[in-house]
Amino acid sequence: MFPVNKTRRDTRKVVYGPPLKQLRTFLGPVVGSSSGSGRSVQLTDDLIEYIVTLLPIKAAVTAGLVARRFRDSWRLARRIHFEKELAEEYHNEELETILNHVFESHRGDEIKSFRLHFDPNAHELHLLEWVRKCIQKRVQELDLDISQPKQEPSFLVPPHFLDVESLKVLKLSYSVFQLPPDLKGLSLLTTLVLRRVDITPKIIQTILDRCALLETLDMGWCHGFRLLRIHAQKQTRLRVLKVGNCRAEVRGIEIDAPSVGSLYYSGSISNFGVISQSLLFLKEAMLYFKPLKGITNPLQVERLASTISNNVELLTITSTFLEGLSPRIVDGDLREKQVSFRNLKELQLIMENPSYCNAGDIASFLKNCPRLEKLFIDADEFTFDGGAFYELHQRPLLDKHSALFKHLKLIKIMGFRFQPCHLDLTRFLLGKAMSLEYMFLLLPKSFRFSRALRQDMAFFTDAFPSWKLSPDAEISIDFAWEDKSFVYPKQSRSWY
Repeated sequence: MFPVNKTRRDTRKVVYGPPLKQLRTFLGPVVGSSSGSGRSVQLTDDLIEYIVTLLPIKAAVTAGLVARRFRDSWRLARRIHFEKELAEEYHNEELETILNHVFESHRGDEIKSFRLHFDPNAHELHLLEWVRKCIQKRVQELDLDISQPKQEPSFLVPPHFLDVESLKVLKLSYSVFQLPPDLKGLSLLTTLVLRRVDITPKIIQTILDRCALLETLDMGWCHGFRLLRIHAQKQTRLRVLKVGNCRAEVRGIEIDAPSVGSLYYSGSISNFGVISQSLLFLKEAMLYFKPLKGITNPLQVERLASTISNNVELLTITSTFLEGLSPRIVDGDLREKQVSFRNLKELQLIMENPSYCNAGDIASFLKNCPRLEKLFIDADEFTFDGGAFYELHQRPLLDKHSALFKHLKLIKIMGFRFQPCHLDLTRFLLGKAMSLEYMFLLLPKSFRFSRALRQDMAFFTDAFPSWKLSPDAEISIDFAWEDKSFVYPKQSRSWY
């Protein structure tokens, strides 16, 4: 069934014993039995076989080997999973042979999910046949990671393959995506994930109009369009929207999805816009705007900030976003933006060059986050702008800010250097966070021990306590590779 890969032999010891008892032990965690509770669950043979059919295909085969009664139970498997970790254990030809055997031997009435990491190469017809059999057995999840060495989509998904009434989850990569003109299926679709897929705006709009139950739309590295409009005003269930790293030919992305609760975007800020008047359900957002060669349009950023600021609790932004909200000189006075993120609890700032952001810009943004509890600043390899504007206008205001952070308990700064802007920011945060419990300062990976570094670490380890407003705050200074905080942002820098 699963030939042993000679380069990755399984060295685990096989424990022999009464086969049926061993199988019941194997399946105990599946049904939640607990030896510590003093109770045992007696499973009938029929129930055991049913549970085996719910396991991923390799686990089903393993479970069946310990008892003759269940040796062929894998033929009824409902979850045929050959994901990347498993698929890479075999050569392409071996994997194809295994899959052919699985589908030829399958005797079950249904296949709930088919997950496959596969390079079809010259075997595309086999792949189509596997998918066809899944559709015939009312598949609910299709996850086809069609890896291509050339990094270009080449697997053509026939239109009728997606006209499936039972399908709830569809994940495609490196594919050319089409739909039939008279689409009748996909009415139960809740999740659509596309990676490096050639797709048109018309198809996206058809899905939004047709799939009333759609909850997640996730698009990464997709192309085939110059202007992408995601108009989902009629969608009441759409909660997660992710669009990232579209091709250079994309000239605009417009999002109108009032029901969205999680908004993720990665790419240029110049062609991105949210035209919903109010995102009342938005709780988390990640706006990974890449650095621009020119100056960030402040009006565009202000409009976007006003749109997302109402209820968002979890936010990741880059220095490009901060630039658009930086204080400006108006009529001879320095004026700060007044966009309030009044419900924000966790903020991650990703600082990237080139940018003119400095400690004053960060402080100006933070004072509009009165309920902030956790702050992560990733400044590794970032060069803070400490020029004349900062020295003359922003630095003097750091100590004059009247706002106090009553709820801020955790601060973590990655890429901390003992430089003026870094120290100014640290002093500001320690002096304003009245409930701070932990501050972790991680030196950049490029830093090496030196006499000057040891002197700085020793000096500021003694100086930092005098800066803090919270008497119980613990301050830790470590190298990035010795990060002992074990505390990380909820949002990673990349979701795909």
